[in-house]
Amino acid sequence: MSGWPTLALLPSLAAAPTLENLLPAETIAVVAAPDYPAAEKNFDAGAVGQLWNSREMKAFREKFEDGFTENVLGSIEKRYGIDVEAFEELAAGPVALGIVAPSAAGQDPGMLFLMDAGKKTFTLGRVISRLERDWKKTGRQSSRTTIGKIKFTTLIGASEQPVLHIGRDKGLFLAGSDVGLLEGVLARNNGKGDGALATNPVFAADNTAVLTGTDAYVWANFSEVLPQLINNAPSGAEVGIDVREILSSLGLDGFQSLAMTIREQNDGAYFDVFLGLPEAKRTGLLGLLELKKNDSAPPAFVPAGAELFQRWRLDMAATWGNLEKLLIDTAPDVANMVEFTVGLLGKDKDQNFDFKKSFFNNLGDDVIVYQMPPEAKALETVGTGPVLVLVRTLDPDELIKAIGAIPGILPPPLNEAPMLPRRLGDHTVYSFGLMEIPDPTTGEMVKMEILFGGKDGYLVAGTDAKLLQAHLDGTTAESLNGRAGLAAAAAKVGGLQSGFFGYQNDRSIIQHAAGSLKDNAEMLEAALSVIPTDDVGEVSLSDWLDFSLLPTGEVMGKYFDFTVNGAVNGARGITLKYYSPRPAALKR
Repeated sequence: MSGWPTLALLPSLAAAPTLENLLPAETIAVVAAPDYPAAEKNFDAGAVGQLWNSREMKAFREKFEDGFTENVLGSIEKRYGIDVEAFEELAAGPVALGIVAPSAAGQDPGMLFLMDAGKKTFTLGRVISRLERDWKKTGRQSSRTTIGKIKFTTLIGASEQPVLHIGRDKGLFLAGSDVGLLEGVLARNNGKGDGALATNPVFAADNTAVLTGTDAYVWANFSEVLPQLINNAPSGAEVGIDVREILSSLGLDGFQSLAMTIREQNDGAYFDVFLGLPEAKRTGLLGLLELKKNDSAPPAFVPAGAELFQRWRLDMAATWGNLEKLLIDTAPDVANMVEFTVGLLGKDKDQNFDFKKSFFNNLGDDVIVYQMPPEAKALETVGTGPVLVLVRTLDPDELIKAIGAIPGILPPPLNEAPMLPRRLGDHTVYSFGLMEIPDPTTGEMVKMEILFGGKDGYLVAGTDAKLLQAHLDGTTAESLNGRAGLAAAAAKVGGLQSGFFGYQNDRSIIQHAAGSLKDNAEMLEAALSVIPTDDVGEVSLSDWLDFSLLPTGEVMGKYFDFTVNGAVNGARGITLKYYSPRPAALKR
C-alpha cells in the first residue's frame, strides 16, 4: 500500500493535466492533487510521513495497512469491482474530483473524476478492461457509449438509467455522470474546446494567489450558490426578523470562495484556509474578521511550558456596537428586547447599576488564552490542562462586578449563583460557583467554579486556582516568547504584529496522547469492537487498529515540534495560516 494513506483512501483527491484547462467553468468544487507523485514524495519526506514509514511504527503500520486493504479496499473491490490501489499506482500527474453546477433547475450536480496516467496508457487500458469484466462478474449492468468519438463503458443503475461513464483519452482517465461534461473535457484535452475553469474569474484569481504550488487543495465557489440560498431563506417576518436582510448585512452574500491547501516543504508543513470575502463585504459581525494590526506576540507572562496559546486583538466594545447597529437596522423588535434585557442586569441589587457601561464599555482590544499541560498523563486528560483567559479592560474590578450581575436574569436556581470574594495567596479574587462535575482522574464529583482576578489592566479568569495564583504572583520563570524558532515560524503565518497569533506544542500533546493510547490499548480495543463495521467487512476495527503496537510517546514526539497559526488580510479575502516547522533533528 502507498506510503501516503490519506490520499490513497480518498479518490476524491484528484485532478487533471492542466486542471484549470480541463474542468468546466461551471465547476463549483474541486478536490485535487495537482501533481500526485510529487505530493506523495513530499508527504513521505515530511515529519508525519517519516513517522508513518519509520521502523518504530512498522508493527502498527503493517497491521493497519493489511486490515485496511483487506476490509476497506477489498470491500470496495468486492462490492463495486473497483481496484483502488491499481488506479492509484497509475497516477503520474494531476488527480482531481470536480463537482459541476447543474445546467437547469431541479437537476443534480454533475461529477467529473480525472487522473493523468502519463505514459502508462497501456496499463491504464488493462485496468479499465479489468474493471469492466469485474462489473459483469458481479452482475452489474453496463453498456458502451460513444462520447467524443471515444468508447466509454457506462454503468447502468437500478432505475435502468446511466449513472457513471468511464473511459480514457490517451493517458487521461475520465469518469463522470454527465455525457455533456465528458464531451467538454475531451474537447479541451485536444485543444478544441472552450469554457474551461481557467476562464472562471473567481477560480482564476484564487489559483494565482492561493492554489498554485500546493501539494493538494480543496476549492469551492460560493459566488453564485450563496446569493441563491439567501434569496430562498425564510423571511422571518412572523418573529420580526428579516432573515435575508440580516444575512446580507453580515456580508454572507459576498463570500466568493473557500480554499484549503496543503504544502510539505523542506522547512516544514503548511496548511492554509482562504476565505474569499472581499474587504468591502467584511461588515457587521463579519467585521470581526477584519484584523487590526497590533502586537499579538505571547506576553512575557505566558509560560514557556504552555501547550496552547492564542491572542486576538479584537476591539470588543466596537464589536458590541456593530451588533447593536445590525439588530437595530434589521430586527428592531429584537434590538429592543436585547436592550431591555441588558438594562435589567444588576438592577435587582442596585437600581443605579449600568451593566452596559460596566461591561461592554469597559472592554479593551485584547483577548489572550493559554493552556498548560495536565498534571496527570492519562487518556481522559488529553487536552484538559488548566486554562487562563485574559481580557483587556479599563477597570478589572468593575468588569468582575458586571459579570456577577449576569445570573440575575437567569431562571432559578442559576439566578442564585453568587460572585463571592476569596483569598488566593496575597490576592483577592472572586469565585463564581457553577456546578459539580466528575474529576477525570478520580471520577469523584467536584465543584466547578470560575475564578476571576485582575492584573496589569487585564481581567484574568480560569478554573484552576494554582495557575491563576501563579499568574497573579508573576512567577513565570521562562516565557513562551523566548522559545527558539518562534519568531521565525511566526513570520510564515503573518508575523507577531498581525493582530492574530496562536501556538501549539505538538511534541507535548503527541507524547501525552500517544502514550495514553498505548497504555489504554485494551480499553480502546473494547470500544472499537462495538463500532458497527457492516460496510467494511465482518471484522472489528480493533483487528487492524492495535494501539498496543504504537511506539512510546517519547519516540513519536521526536517527529514533532510545534505549530503556529495566524491570519493575513487581503483585498479579496482572509487567509488563516498554519505552519509546523520541521524538528531540527529530523532530516529531509
